[in-house]
Order: sequence, then structure tokens, then C-alpha cells
Amino acid sequence: MTDPWSRYWSREGSGACLPGAPQRVQDQLEQVWLVAAKAAPVAGNWLDVAAGGGAVARIVRTVRPDLTVTGIDAAQVSSAAVALGVRGGIDATALPFPNAGFAVVTSQFGLEYCPPAAWAEAVRVLQLGGQLLLICHHAESRAVAQNGARLAAMQALAQAGLFELAQQLAVGGGEDAALVAAVMAARAAHAGQSVAAELPQALGHWARAGRADAVAAIRAEAEAEMARLAAMQAAALDRAAVAERQTWLAGLATSAEAVLEPDGTAVCWRISGRA
Repeated sequence: MTDPWSRYWSREGSGACLPGAPQRVQDQLEQVWLVAAKAAPVAGNWLDVAAGGGAVARIVRTVRPDLTVTGIDAAQVSSAAVALGVRGGIDATALPFPNAGFAVVTSQFGLEYCPPAAWAEAVRVLQLGGQLLLICHHAESRAVAQNGARLAAMQALAQAGLFELAQQLAVGGGEDAALVAAVMAARAAHAGQSVAAELPQALGHWARAGRADAVAAIRAEAEAEMARLAAMQAAALDRAAVAERQTWLAGLATSAEAVLEPDGTAVCWRISGRA
């Protein structure tokens, strides 16, 4: 399974709105969906685009069992997500649903990763009078900043030659002094990031054990994580990017606002529209 998102969603089973985020943030996000669920029409059809682990479906079903909630994601998803109604391997730019089939269309940290065609598809399948609600990464959120710092640390280690050094050791080669020095410098430059210590330690353990297969597996996981983190950075929206994406929702009356923590720090964008 080489797709970095399939690697992630096929195993991510926390059911959280934003895995790894503090509970206060999880609570804020859950409240958004609880309010939306309570306002949905009786026995309506609800589509969640880029549904991942099915967090939105889980929340909606706790208060509105009368709703039919369908999730789709381009990635392969876990069995737990499938049980919540999420279908993996579905392209958001070509939804397999008829026009105007859903009373509610949503996406949580998903549609901002997608091109304009996916936004147009979300509009196409929305019923007249239907509600669109999107939660998107905010460029100034703590999650984006923290993941950006983690990405920078991992990229620095990779560029310094950490994986090559571990592979050399695993197959019985000697330590390359230049690579060792470069890796140590990268670790020092990103000492505040736990991954700067954890990744070299994990690779070193298996390299010293002569386990080239384990070294390769760790490298594959790290490269997949870096791909996901880089995608998150690219997908995070500032105000101008939000305004641009509102134009991708042609035919809807839309509004956008930042969801904030109590101290005023951005959590995400809330983009809503009515057909």
C-alpha cells in the first residue's frame, strides 16, 4: 500500500475530528457537527466528502439516527470507517451520485486538499435548499504550525542522509563520518522536535541489528508521513485562499469565518453555503 493517505486512514482508528489535537479542539469541532446535525432535515441524506476515519458520520449518528450518512474518500479506509458508512477509493472530482441527491454535504479537513472540480461536485450533488458545511485547515492554526515544524525536522534528517546512513550500517558497512556529522547537525538544529531524536534512534536500533528490512520499512513510513505533512501545509488556507475557494462553489450563497480557540488562536475555517 504505497498511497500515503491509504497508509494512514486504513489504520487510523481514533475516531477523532483532528487526530492528535488537544481535547479542547476536539470538543470545538464536535460541536460544529452536533449543531449541523440537529439542524438537518428529517430523514435526509448526508454526504461527507474526504471522510477519512468517519468522524463526522460518528458524531452525526449519535444525535440523528434518522439521517442516512454516506462518506467517501479517495484513500482506502479502515473497517471501522466502513462500518460508519465510509466508502474508500472514491474520487471526489467524480462523485458516483446523481445531481441534487443530498440535503447536506460536508467535509472536515478534506476538501481543501482537492482541486476545483471536487468543489464543483459537492455543489452538483446538493439539493435545492441544501446545506454545505466545510471545515478547512487554517494557515495560522496550531495544528498547521506544529506539523510544519515536524515536517521540517524530518526533511532535514532525510536531506542529511539519515536513511542512507542507516541502510549502510544495516548491511554491514562502516559509518560514513560525513553523513554522521550531517545527521547530528540536523538533529541539533531541530532539537525541539521529538522526531529528531526518535527517528534516528529507531533506525539505529534496527541498523545495528542488521535488519535492513526494518530500516526500509521505517523509511517508507517516514516518507509517507512527510508526504502527508507537506500536503497539509499546501492545503492550509489563508483569507485570500478561502475567498478563492468560495468562487469554486458557484451557485451557492456562501460565508466563511475562522473558528477560534478562547485565546484567539485559529482552529480552522468554517465555510458554509446554501443551494
